[in-house]
Order: sequence, then C-alpha cells, then structure tokens
Amino acid sequence: MERKRGEWRAHLHKEMRRGFLSMWILWTLKKKGGEMYGYEIMQSLRLKTRGRWAPKAGTIYPILRRLEERGFVKSEWTTKAGGLSRRYYKITPEGKKAAEAAFSEWRKLMGGFKEFLRELFGVD
Repeated sequence: MERKRGEWRAHLHKEMRRGFLSMWILWTLKKKGGEMYGYEIMQSLRLKTRGRWAPKAGTIYPILRRLEERGFVKSEWTTKAGGLSRRYYKITPEGKKAAEAAFSEWRKLMGGFKEFLRELFGVD
C-alpha cells in the first residue's frame, strides 16, 4: 500500500511539474518578447525562485520539444559572435493564444486555492 502511494505521489509530482514548467516556459518567452535558448530559460527559473528550483536540461528540453510539436514555440539554430551555436526558442502566435487561455484557467484555479494556501502556509 505504501509503495503504491509513493508511486502515485511521484507520478502526480511529475505531472504537476511538467504542466507548471510548460506554463513557465510560455510565460517566460512571452514576457521576453524575443528569443531565448534553453539554458537561459533554465537560469530564468532558477533566478525567479531564488535558487530554490533549478530544473535540469533533461526536464526542460523535452518540454520545449513538446511545445514545438504543438506549434506553441518555434526554434532555430543560430551562431552568434564567437562561433557558439545555440538553439533559440520563440513563442508563436498560437503559443501566445494557448498561454493566455492557460493563464486564465490557472488564475481561476489559484483563486480557488487561495484560502487553502492561506491556511496551509499562513500567507496571503
């Protein structure tokens, strides 16, 4: 029983993290308004969470691929000064629409959790 509960928790945590990171990536690209490379996206999350959460490349890049497959982001290999090639990602118009719809749903969901979080963590 405890093993199944642990497996369920791990699966739930993975799915929540994946959904949150997809939202984070779309929000970050939308806010930037330009192109970003994968490591830059990872660093943005690390900085925003004050180093408390820094997803690894093995987490971020599959999400970027899925977002690209859905047409929400596009990528392009670019060589900058110094000869370093990087894959840059940019949000598409479809990605902006999907992001706005998802942000709206998250706002509603988080509004519903506000009282629960206040009681759980004692914060507003």
